[in-house]
Amino acid sequence: MKVDISGEYKVYLDSDHEKEFVAKLPGSLDENKIGLVDNILITEQGKSQKKAEGPIATRLTRKFSYYGKAYYKRELSDALSGFEKELSKRLFIKVERSRNLFLKVDDREVKALRGSLSTHYLFEVTGLLKKDSTIEFICDNDYENMPRAGIIYSSTATDETQTNWNGLLGQMSLFSKECAFVERLSIYPKAGSAEIEAVVNSDRAFNGKITLNSEAFEDEVLIELDLAEKGSFTVKTTVALKKDVRRWDEYEGNLYSCKWSLFDNNGTELDESTETFGIRDFSYDNEGRLTINGRRFFLRGEANCAEFPETGHAPMDVESWLKVMEKYKSYGINCVRFHSHCPVEAAFVAADKLGIMVQPELSHWNPNDAFVEKYSREYYEKELKEIIKEYANHPSFVMLTLGNELGSDIAGTRVMIELVKMAKDIDDTRLFAWGSNVFYGEKGYNKDSDFYTSMGYYKDMLRATSPGMIGFLNNEYPSASQDFSKVTAQIRNEYKKPIFGFEVGQYEVLPDFNELEDFKGVTDPVNLKLVKEHADKVGILRDWDKYVEATGELSRLCYREEVESVLRTPDMSGLSLLGIQDFPGQGTALVGMMNSHLEPKKYDFAKAEKFRAFYREALPLVLLPKYTYTDDESVTALVKIANYGKKALEGTFKVKLVDAADDKVLEEYKISENACCKVGELTEIGKIDFSLSGSLSDKKARELLIIAYLENTDIENTYPIWVYQKEFLKDIQSPENVYETRAFDDKAIEVLENGGIVYLSPDSTADAIPSSIKCQFSPDFWCADMFKEQEGSMGQLINKEHPIFKDFPTNNYSQWQWWPMASQRAFIMPEYITSIITEMDSYMYLRPMSMLFEAKCLKGKVLASSMGLHNLLEHPEARALLMNIYRYISSDEFEPEQEIDISFIQKIMLKN
Repeated sequence: MKVDISGEYKVYLDSDHEKEFVAKLPGSLDENKIGLVDNILITEQGKSQKKAEGPIATRLTRKFSYYGKAYYKRELSDALSGFEKELSKRLFIKVERSRNLFLKVDDREVKALRGSLSTHYLFEVTGLLKKDSTIEFICDNDYENMPRAGIIYSSTATDETQTNWNGLLGQMSLFSKECAFVERLSIYPKAGSAEIEAVVNSDRAFNGKITLNSEAFEDEVLIELDLAEKGSFTVKTTVALKKDVRRWDEYEGNLYSCKWSLFDNNGTELDESTETFGIRDFSYDNEGRLTINGRRFFLRGEANCAEFPETGHAPMDVESWLKVMEKYKSYGINCVRFHSHCPVEAAFVAADKLGIMVQPELSHWNPNDAFVEKYSREYYEKELKEIIKEYANHPSFVMLTLGNELGSDIAGTRVMIELVKMAKDIDDTRLFAWGSNVFYGEKGYNKDSDFYTSMGYYKDMLRATSPGMIGFLNNEYPSASQDFSKVTAQIRNEYKKPIFGFEVGQYEVLPDFNELEDFKGVTDPVNLKLVKEHADKVGILRDWDKYVEATGELSRLCYREEVESVLRTPDMSGLSLLGIQDFPGQGTALVGMMNSHLEPKKYDFAKAEKFRAFYREALPLVLLPKYTYTDDESVTALVKIANYGKKALEGTFKVKLVDAADDKVLEEYKISENACCKVGELTEIGKIDFSLSGSLSDKKARELLIIAYLENTDIENTYPIWVYQKEFLKDIQSPENVYETRAFDDKAIEVLENGGIVYLSPDSTADAIPSSIKCQFSPDFWCADMFKEQEGSMGQLINKEHPIFKDFPTNNYSQWQWWPMASQRAFIMPEYITSIITEMDSYMYLRPMSMLFEAKCLKGKVLASSMGLHNLLEHPEARALLMNIYRYISSDEFEPEQEIDISFIQKIMLKN
């Protein structure tokens, strides 16, 4: 029999033990509006803390916060009504989720039988409860006698996302059991059989049996019990599975139930329940590729960092988690990595139903001395065992690591290796690794780990960009042929297990202020409000939607390149993103297509179908050597198909060349008529060879689209290319009526005083433009506040309707044809003015920046470029842009509306 013990509790805090509060449980102190209003800011990876001075600009702000022990008291007389006859039986209290939790019954301490930050707490209170007993839960979120640094820096307890809440969540119950009962029953499917493991608890010597029945089993299972003494005992048996059993698979939540009963030797039923489980084999093949049910698949992961701004903690119900998982699924995600935390039971249930794979982690983020800190080995070994055992019946639970970005000395590393071995001994149906991005990849793989996931391997990258803007995306001329084969070949010299990317992406988008109206719960978005105030102050709030859209489009373009570069790498099993969802802490890293509430941002770039267009199980890949051409060239490239679906792709593969402006098909042909692309393979199916001669019939530059597709299916991929006129780019000369200068010299001033035209085009260097920053093609990595080695540029906002672009096809955001120019410097101007090309700045600074602007000055007109186009003339896109600039400034169209003072330019160009 079970009774609910949720409800109102009296609450006392260590900071003021005399003051009494009332809280409704389940819930947190924050939700009950109990705690301090002067927030505490956690610093130095959880090792120290201090009160925040003024508004917190780097994360969401808790409206109430509390660190320490909180005491929750309640008399049980009402709850025990109708339960009196059960008080003579074995009694237990269960709390589904809490922090470090203790229990007293009538002031008598009760030791927890089990419990961790990642699993439920269970207390045996047999013989302690009376009709009028008072229970007291003591919840400690300061983690006394625990590895505090690793915990409080992890997603389990950080105020950067989930918040370090104090309280009791989920199911709170008192229940009775007979003298013997089944503590846990786990089902481990393996090939054509399943291993059954039952833990039987008895308060005396016991003889009896357990019977189990399931549609998945060939026969009824009978486990005979002969327990010579009291205690907990593990018994095992194996059952054959039916040959036609349905497999749990990616997006196929095939589940079974197992009804079991415990009988004593008299045939009396003492305990019974039903377990839900799934049948799947999760492993890797002899080439080190991840497999599910023997089939290779492509891991399309996402990092969930426990962002739940309304409650400050994860939801506890299945319905809410089904909505979360459906949103992930809509963006193409098939695996959710729970970054340095383990989700609640409801999350596993939802993932089971939807066929979404799950990778939990211990509540551990310690890049300095992992497993060396006092209490560390003891606590994390306990948490590891409890996670593996508590969630054993969930087929969605496929992998686990010991934490995020762990680093340590030799002793700590030894513990990592020992814990991985221990985990594999407990459960060989899942994969385990010592951590995600351990030592930041700088020490390579651990041979005992079942997979390797990291940002790199020693000094080589396994993603397109990282802090400091290293990586090919911002440092090598763009193509659609980059991959990581050279790095994986080094790993494969000795390590033959799966490799997948870690926290890939992290491309920031400027804040979506539409989200501000959604904050109604325990957190206040002070950080976002401060950015909005700043944007308003500098005068760009009216254009803010354009800024967000432009950074969002660029961000998604960069995410696509990350994904396709991994798809092009045969030895990689996939990647895990960071991320689809904004991270509202750690400096405020707004890297998602969805906001912190896990809602798609209200912009076109954030539509799920646009992301899912490349984050999917099967995709044609055209290995373009570049994106820009002249009309005397041909586009030649291999075409491959990455097929990680459930069946071979057969049929006619076609490719067509389309004019992006009017969707007119310029050319189309078959590249393979009877191709067969096997499951789990990257298959070369042919080669494209488009001659661009005649593609510019009206002598105008064009954006063209190369579309590769499998006929009569939705298997399709589109690549833009830009084509420019060769004959117009041969000899580009500055117009005679224009004074072109690399410096704002006396002659430039004289020309302007005389009503002339100045084209100010300095070299794109710090010396030539003292008031400038070095830009890169992509937006910020994560955010400039956390990684201050980057300068803060966020890509370009382009006035595509400006007449300067009449013969230079462009959108209003950076695409690949802008790569050479976008990688130069940007003017930092004295104030915001209207620019033809605005270099957008990080929310952290919001400096007025430009790459191209025009204005009246003195009696003349000036056009200023920071891109140093004269030094980029090996690129047709740079020559074409310069040609258009010359055409424009020498024409009658060059009539700037805004006016600037001469000092405006001097402040940019002259050293102080």
